[in-house]
Amino acid sequence: MRIYIDEAGNFVPPNPPRSSFSLVLALIIPTAIEKDLFYEFLRLRDTWPNQSVEIKGTSLDESQAAQVIDLLLRYDTLVQFVALDANTHPDPVVEDFKNRQADGVTANITREHHPGPIPHMHQLGEALRATPNQLFLQAFATWELIIRAIRELTLYFAQRQPHELGDIAWVIDRKDRTTTQMEDTWSTLILPLSESAFAREPLISIIEEDYSHFDARYGITKATADPETLRHIRWLNSVHGKPTSSNESVGINAKRLLTEQLTFQDSCASLGLQLTDMLSAILRRALNGNLQISGWKDFGGLLVRHPQPGERFIQLGPGRDEIPMLGRARKVCQVLDARAKGMIAERNR
Repeated sequence: MRIYIDEAGNFVPPNPPRSSFSLVLALIIPTAIEKDLFYEFLRLRDTWPNQSVEIKGTSLDESQAAQVIDLLLRYDTLVQFVALDANTHPDPVVEDFKNRQADGVTANITREHHPGPIPHMHQLGEALRATPNQLFLQAFATWELIIRAIRELTLYFAQRQPHELGDIAWVIDRKDRTTTQMEDTWSTLILPLSESAFAREPLISIIEEDYSHFDARYGITKATADPETLRHIRWLNSVHGKPTSSNESVGINAKRLLTEQLTFQDSCASLGLQLTDMLSAILRRALNGNLQISGWKDFGGLLVRHPQPGERFIQLGPGRDEIPMLGRARKVCQVLDARAKGMIAERNR
């Protein structure tokens, strides 16, 4: 499968203050249907009057937006997103949260821990502190998106197309940033935070389903891991207060999962990124009141239903565990949830 990621919005508090949502979005396309989907997308795009090599999501009218959503609904694609209101994230809130995250990276290190990874953890903490607030917000939202997407797609596709879980590729829109800048953000912030997240909370699986393709490519076992990897896993478990696994399987190779097939591309050369740009712009315009409901009312059909419709919205700092979904955002969430699909496959219900 291919996971295309793009963001919409600048993650900067607006002036004058007002609610303004920014988001990152992942479009997950099974490899088996990607060629057909892109062919149909090109046919659809050719019917629009605004012809160009790349049509941005911000330029779509309601009819075109609805057509993009309808196209994707005809295929078994999946969308995940993480959104935040930039108005509730002024610099003092972001600085405080960022510094506490940096402190937390090394808070549990003691003399008993293996010394090898310790300098790296201190470097990660300092990298977090030095990250500009705008980039930190976007990177933190992207990290949340990646973790949530992995947790969701493994459950979803293990029931439907388990072979897709053995070939996961990430395609990131690099916009006007250099590949080196994107790689630095990925390796310095996103990969270490993701590794820690899997150590704190392992993936949930459905016992009866087929994870053999995923495990064969991305699983770590005592038999296949080298001593340094096993030592690193034991160190991570100790940092997060987790006992060492007594099973043959000891974890996920986050580095392989997140970097083995990772590319940063210009969207003008990627139909997957163009679709992702359209979806992220459609959703952001819906949340900010810049697109009529006729253009996005069926968007929820691309999402998996969550117990709480507002779970995809995050708040850093005070109140991050209870995000009030008010006004237009609440109405959008209700419409999305009403159309969302269930996680459990029909054959298991």
